[in-house]
Amino acid sequence: MEYIYIGWCREDNHDKVWICIKLNGDRWGGSYATVWGRRGKKLQYKVIDHSNEWEMDKLIRSKSKKGYAGISTDYLDQVYPEFKTDLEQTAFMATLSV
Repeated sequence: MEYIYIGWCREDNHDKVWICIKLNGDRWGGSYATVWGRRGKKLQYKVIDHSNEWEMDKLIRSKSKKGYAGISTDYLDQVYPEFKTDLEQTAFMATLSV
């Protein structure tokens, strides 16, 4: 699984993650999945087909403006230890819908 972006928003009463994953393709086109949700709740996802890196960068910048800070997978493991298990289940469903 290729993580394009992992964002964490912890402001006021928010404690959410937003992740962009590349499912297939190259930099000029492919399928991506965005995964989001509150920590400890069921994650939601959306598959974005026929997109490119420029369009995904634009989406990521919009999330950064909304308060999501980019974090590493190691830091994500510290703040949300069960995330990888939740993500694997969600990513599996996203892959099936491509």
